[in-house]
Amino acid sequence: MKKLVFPLAVLLLFLFCILQPGKAVAGAAAGLSLWYCTVLPTLLPCMILSGYLISSSLICHLPPAPLALVTGWFCGYPMGAKTIADLWKSGHLTETDGKQLLRLCCMPSPMFLTGFLCMGMLRLSLFESLPFLAALYLPPVLCYLPTKLRGRTAAPLSPSPLPKETAPLQVFLNFEKAMMDGFLIMAKIGGYLMLFTMLSYFFRSWIKNPLFSSLIPGLLEMTSGIAFTVQSGLSRPMTTALCFAFAAFGGLSGLAQTVSVLKSTPFSGRTCLAWKLVQAALTFVAVLILCPK
Repeated sequence: MKKLVFPLAVLLLFLFCILQPGKAVAGAAAGLSLWYCTVLPTLLPCMILSGYLISSSLICHLPPAPLALVTGWFCGYPMGAKTIADLWKSGHLTETDGKQLLRLCCMPSPMFLTGFLCMGMLRLSLFESLPFLAALYLPPVLCYLPTKLRGRTAAPLSPSPLPKETAPLQVFLNFEKAMMDGFLIMAKIGGYLMLFTMLSYFFRSWIKNPLFSSLIPGLLEMTSGIAFTVQSGLSRPMTTALCFAFAAFGGLSGLAQTVSVLKSTPFSGRTCLAWKLVQAALTFVAVLILCPK
Protein backbone atom coordinates (compact mmCIF):
# COMPACT_ATOMS: atom_id res chain seq x y z
CA MET A 1 0.00 0.00 0.00
CA LYS A 2 2.83 2.39 0.85
CA LYS A 3 4.26 1.96 -2.65
CA LEU A 4 0.96 3.16 -4.15
CA VAL A 5 0.71 6.42 -2.20
CA PHE A 6 3.09 8.44 -4.37
CA PRO A 7 1.82 7.10 -7.74
CA LEU A 8 -1.77 7.83 -6.65
CA ALA A 9 -0.79 11.38 -5.64
CA VAL A 10 0.83 11.90 -9.05
CA LEU A 11 -2.26 10.50 -10.79
CA LEU A 12 -4.46 12.86 -8.76
CA LEU A 13 -2.33 15.84 -9.75
CA PHE A 14 -2.38 14.75 -13.40
CA LEU A 15 -6.19 14.55 -13.38
CA PHE A 16 -6.34 17.97 -11.74
CA CYS A 17 -4.23 19.43 -14.56
CA ILE A 18 -6.62 17.94 -17.14
CA LEU A 19 -9.93 18.73 -15.42
CA GLN A 20 -9.08 22.18 -14.03
CA PRO A 21 -6.29 23.62 -16.18
CA GLY A 22 -6.94 27.19 -15.04
CA LYS A 23 -6.39 26.41 -11.36
CA ALA A 24 -3.47 24.12 -12.22
CA VAL A 25 -1.72 26.95 -14.08
CA ALA A 26 -2.47 29.38 -11.24
CA GLY A 27 -1.03 26.94 -8.69
CA ALA A 28 2.07 26.27 -10.78
CA ALA A 29 2.60 29.99 -11.34
CA ALA A 30 2.22 30.70 -7.61
CA GLY A 31 4.73 27.99 -6.69
CA LEU A 32 7.28 29.09 -9.29
CA SER A 33 6.82 32.76 -8.36
CA LEU A 34 7.50 31.91 -4.71
CA TRP A 35 10.60 29.95 -5.76
CA TYR A 36 11.97 32.62 -8.12
CA CYS A 37 11.18 35.75 -6.09
CA THR A 38 11.82 34.49 -2.55
CA VAL A 39 13.42 31.06 -2.21
CA LEU A 40 16.04 31.27 -4.97
CA PRO A 41 17.67 34.58 -3.92
CA THR A 42 17.45 33.60 -0.24
CA LEU A 43 18.84 30.07 -0.39
CA LEU A 44 21.13 29.81 -3.43
CA PRO A 45 23.94 32.13 -2.22
CA CYS A 46 23.89 30.43 1.20
CA MET A 47 23.99 26.97 -0.41
CA ILE A 48 26.98 27.82 -2.57
CA LEU A 49 28.96 29.54 0.19
CA SER A 50 28.23 26.99 2.92
CA GLY A 51 29.00 24.12 0.53
CA TYR A 52 32.35 25.67 -0.29
CA LEU A 53 33.20 26.40 3.35
CA ILE A 54 32.53 22.77 4.29
CA SER A 55 34.88 21.57 1.55
CA SER A 56 37.62 24.04 2.55
CA SER A 57 40.28 23.70 5.23
CA LEU A 58 38.71 26.56 7.20
CA ILE A 59 35.95 24.35 8.57
CA CYS A 60 38.55 22.12 10.26
CA HIS A 61 39.19 24.95 12.73
CA LEU A 62 35.51 25.64 13.45
CA PRO A 63 32.93 23.59 15.41
CA PRO A 64 30.46 22.11 12.90
CA ALA A 65 27.30 22.40 15.03
CA PRO A 66 27.16 26.26 15.00
CA LEU A 67 27.48 26.29 11.20
CA ALA A 68 24.54 23.90 10.86
CA LEU A 69 22.56 25.91 13.41
CA VAL A 70 23.18 29.28 11.73
CA THR A 71 22.36 28.05 8.20
CA GLY A 72 19.36 26.05 9.41
CA TRP A 73 17.77 28.78 11.53
CA PHE A 74 18.56 31.83 9.44
CA CYS A 75 18.22 30.40 5.92
CA GLY A 76 15.24 28.10 6.49
CA TYR A 77 14.23 24.78 4.93
CA PRO A 78 16.16 22.75 3.77
CA MET A 79 19.48 24.47 4.48
CA GLY A 80 19.94 22.95 7.95
CA ALA A 81 19.53 19.41 6.62
CA LYS A 82 21.82 20.11 3.66
CA THR A 83 24.56 21.51 5.90
CA ILE A 84 24.32 18.49 8.24
CA ALA A 85 24.47 16.11 5.25
CA ASP A 86 27.51 17.94 3.82
CA LEU A 87 29.29 17.96 7.20
CA TRP A 88 28.69 14.22 7.62
CA LYS A 89 29.89 13.42 4.08
CA SER A 90 33.05 15.47 4.60
CA GLY A 91 33.82 13.73 7.91
CA HIS A 92 33.29 16.79 10.12
CA LEU A 93 30.19 15.44 11.87
CA THR A 94 29.35 12.06 13.36
CA GLU A 95 26.12 10.21 12.60
CA THR A 96 24.94 10.53 16.21
CA ASP A 97 25.52 14.28 16.34
CA GLY A 98 23.93 14.72 12.93
CA LYS A 99 20.72 12.96 14.01
CA GLN A 100 20.53 15.15 17.10
CA LEU A 101 21.17 18.34 15.14
CA LEU A 102 18.44 17.51 12.61
CA ARG A 103 15.85 18.14 15.31
CA LEU A 104 17.31 21.56 16.00
CA CYS A 105 18.31 22.81 12.54
CA CYS A 106 15.30 22.03 10.31
CA MET A 107 13.46 25.28 10.97
CA PRO A 108 11.75 28.11 9.06
CA SER A 109 13.73 31.29 8.63
CA PRO A 110 13.04 34.17 11.08
CA MET A 111 12.87 36.48 8.04
CA PHE A 112 10.05 34.34 6.63
CA LEU A 113 8.24 34.21 9.96
CA THR A 114 8.46 37.91 10.81
CA GLY A 115 8.17 39.31 7.28
CA PHE A 116 5.68 37.02 5.55
CA LEU A 117 3.76 35.36 8.38
CA CYS A 118 3.65 37.80 11.30
CA MET A 119 3.63 41.21 9.62
CA GLY A 120 2.41 40.30 6.14
CA MET A 121 -0.33 37.74 6.80
CA LEU A 122 -1.35 38.10 10.46
CA ARG A 123 -0.65 41.85 10.79
CA LEU A 124 1.23 41.41 14.05
CA SER A 125 3.88 43.79 15.35
CA LEU A 126 7.29 42.41 16.25
CA PHE A 127 6.47 42.70 19.95
CA GLU A 128 3.18 40.82 19.51
CA SER A 129 5.00 38.12 17.52
CA LEU A 130 7.61 37.30 20.16
CA PRO A 131 5.53 34.81 22.26
CA PHE A 132 4.45 32.96 19.10
CA LEU A 133 8.01 32.82 17.78
CA ALA A 134 9.12 31.39 21.12
CA ALA A 135 6.37 28.76 20.86
CA LEU A 136 7.82 27.68 17.51
CA TYR A 137 11.55 27.82 18.25
CA LEU A 138 11.64 26.58 21.86
CA PRO A 139 10.37 22.96 21.40
CA PRO A 140 13.37 21.81 19.32
CA VAL A 141 15.79 23.55 21.70
CA LEU A 142 14.20 21.90 24.74
CA CYS A 143 14.33 18.49 23.03
CA TYR A 144 17.93 18.97 21.88
CA LEU A 145 19.45 20.07 25.19
CA PRO A 146 18.83 16.80 27.13
CA THR A 147 20.65 14.83 24.41
CA LYS A 148 23.70 17.06 24.92
CA LEU A 149 23.55 16.83 28.71
CA ARG A 150 23.41 13.01 28.75
CA GLY A 151 26.87 12.62 27.30
CA ARG A 152 29.75 14.20 25.47
CA THR A 153 29.70 14.69 21.72
CA ALA A 154 31.70 12.15 19.78
CA ALA A 155 34.70 13.57 18.01
CA PRO A 156 34.18 13.74 14.24
CA LEU A 157 36.72 12.42 11.80
CA SER A 158 39.04 14.92 10.18
CA PRO A 159 39.32 14.86 6.40
CA SER A 160 42.71 14.28 4.82
CA PRO A 161 44.53 17.51 3.87
CA LEU A 162 44.91 18.29 0.20
CA PRO A 163 48.36 17.91 -1.39
CA LYS A 164 50.06 21.29 -1.57
CA GLU A 165 50.67 21.16 -5.31
CA THR A 166 46.96 20.61 -6.08
CA ALA A 167 45.56 23.00 -3.48
CA PRO A 168 45.10 26.09 -5.75
CA LEU A 169 43.28 24.09 -8.41
CA GLN A 170 41.28 22.24 -5.78
CA VAL A 171 40.02 25.53 -4.32
CA PHE A 172 38.48 26.44 -7.67
CA LEU A 173 37.10 22.93 -8.22
CA ASN A 174 35.53 22.88 -4.74
CA PHE A 175 33.82 26.21 -5.37
CA GLU A 176 32.56 25.07 -8.76
CA LYS A 177 31.24 21.84 -7.26
CA ALA A 178 29.47 23.78 -4.49
CA MET A 179 27.92 26.04 -7.12
CA MET A 180 26.70 23.14 -9.30
CA ASP A 181 25.33 21.31 -6.24
CA GLY A 182 23.46 24.48 -5.26
CA PHE A 183 21.94 24.83 -8.76
CA LEU A 184 20.80 21.19 -8.75
CA ILE A 185 19.20 21.40 -5.30
CA MET A 186 17.47 24.70 -6.14
CA ALA A 187 16.00 23.13 -9.30
CA LYS A 188 14.59 20.28 -7.18
CA ILE A 189 13.16 22.73 -4.65
CA GLY A 190 11.48 24.68 -7.46
CA GLY A 191 9.88 21.50 -8.78
CA TYR A 192 8.58 20.48 -5.35
CA LEU A 193 7.20 23.97 -4.67
CA MET A 194 5.39 24.02 -8.00
CA LEU A 195 3.84 20.54 -7.63
CA PHE A 196 2.79 20.86 -3.98
CA THR A 197 1.36 24.34 -4.55
CA MET A 198 -0.70 22.94 -7.43
CA LEU A 199 -2.03 20.24 -5.08
CA SER A 200 -2.86 22.92 -2.50
CA TYR A 201 -4.91 24.82 -5.08
CA PHE A 202 -6.70 21.62 -6.04
CA PHE A 203 -7.77 20.79 -2.48
CA ARG A 204 -8.65 24.43 -1.83
CA SER A 205 -11.10 24.39 -4.74
CA TRP A 206 -12.49 20.95 -3.88
CA ILE A 207 -13.00 21.20 -0.09
CA LYS A 208 -15.53 23.78 1.12
CA ASN A 209 -15.14 23.35 4.89
CA PRO A 210 -13.03 26.33 6.11
CA LEU A 211 -10.96 24.24 8.53
CA PHE A 212 -10.10 21.41 6.16
CA SER A 213 -9.62 23.73 3.17
CA SER A 214 -6.88 25.38 5.26
CA LEU A 215 -5.50 22.30 6.99
CA ILE A 216 -4.82 20.13 3.94
CA PRO A 217 -3.09 22.83 1.83
CA GLY A 218 -1.06 23.84 4.90
CA LEU A 219 0.15 20.28 5.39
CA LEU A 220 1.09 20.13 1.71
CA GLU A 221 2.87 23.50 1.29
CA MET A 222 3.18 25.92 4.18
CA THR A 223 3.23 29.24 2.29
CA SER A 224 0.04 28.71 0.30
CA GLY A 225 -1.54 27.00 3.33
CA ILE A 226 -0.85 30.07 5.47
CA ALA A 227 -2.34 32.38 2.84
CA PHE A 228 -5.44 30.18 2.51
CA THR A 229 -5.87 29.99 6.29
CA VAL A 230 -5.80 33.77 6.67
CA GLN A 231 -8.55 34.02 4.02
CA SER A 232 -10.64 31.15 5.47
CA GLY A 233 -12.70 33.13 7.98
CA LEU A 234 -11.66 31.03 10.98
CA SER A 235 -11.36 32.67 14.39
CA ARG A 236 -8.26 34.74 15.11
CA PRO A 237 -6.76 32.27 17.65
CA MET A 238 -7.36 29.27 15.37
CA THR A 239 -5.94 31.11 12.33
CA THR A 240 -2.81 32.16 14.22
CA ALA A 241 -2.26 28.71 15.74
CA LEU A 242 -2.70 26.93 12.40
CA CYS A 243 -0.34 29.31 10.58
CA PHE A 244 2.45 28.84 13.12
CA ALA A 245 1.86 25.07 13.15
CA PHE A 246 2.21 24.98 9.35
CA ALA A 247 5.45 26.96 9.61
CA ALA A 248 6.79 24.58 12.28
CA PHE A 249 5.88 21.53 10.18
CA GLY A 250 7.20 22.97 6.92
CA GLY A 251 4.69 21.07 4.80
CA LEU A 252 5.23 17.88 2.83
CA SER A 253 6.94 20.09 0.27
CA GLY A 254 9.54 21.08 2.87
CA LEU A 255 9.90 17.43 3.91
CA ALA A 256 10.46 16.39 0.29
CA GLN A 257 13.14 19.09 -0.03
CA THR A 258 14.77 17.88 3.19
CA VAL A 259 14.76 14.23 2.06
CA SER A 260 16.28 15.24 -1.28
CA VAL A 261 19.34 16.79 0.42
CA LEU A 262 19.72 13.84 2.85
CA LYS A 263 20.26 11.27 0.10
CA SER A 264 23.29 8.99 0.57
CA THR A 265 23.35 9.72 4.31
CA PRO A 266 22.22 7.67 7.33
CA PHE A 267 19.63 10.31 8.26
CA SER A 268 16.02 9.20 7.85
CA GLY A 269 13.20 11.21 6.32
CA ARG A 270 10.71 9.29 8.49
CA THR A 271 12.45 10.53 11.62
CA CYS A 272 12.25 14.10 10.30
CA LEU A 273 8.54 13.66 9.53
CA ALA A 274 7.79 12.28 13.00
CA TRP A 275 9.68 15.08 14.74
CA LYS A 276 8.14 17.85 12.61
CA LEU A 277 4.63 16.53 13.37
CA VAL A 278 5.43 16.61 17.09
CA GLN A 279 6.86 20.12 16.82
CA ALA A 280 3.83 21.33 14.84
CA ALA A 281 1.46 19.90 17.47
CA LEU A 282 3.37 21.52 20.34
CA THR A 283 3.50 24.84 18.51
CA PHE A 284 -0.23 24.71 17.70
CA VAL A 285 -1.21 24.11 21.34
CA ALA A 286 1.17 26.76 22.69
CA VAL A 287 0.06 29.45 20.22
CA LEU A 288 -3.62 28.62 20.79
CA ILE A 289 -3.08 29.17 24.53
CA LEU A 290 -1.06 32.36 24.07
CA CYS A 291 -3.28 33.99 21.44
CA PRO A 292 -5.76 36.47 22.96
CA LYS A 293 -9.40 35.54 22.48
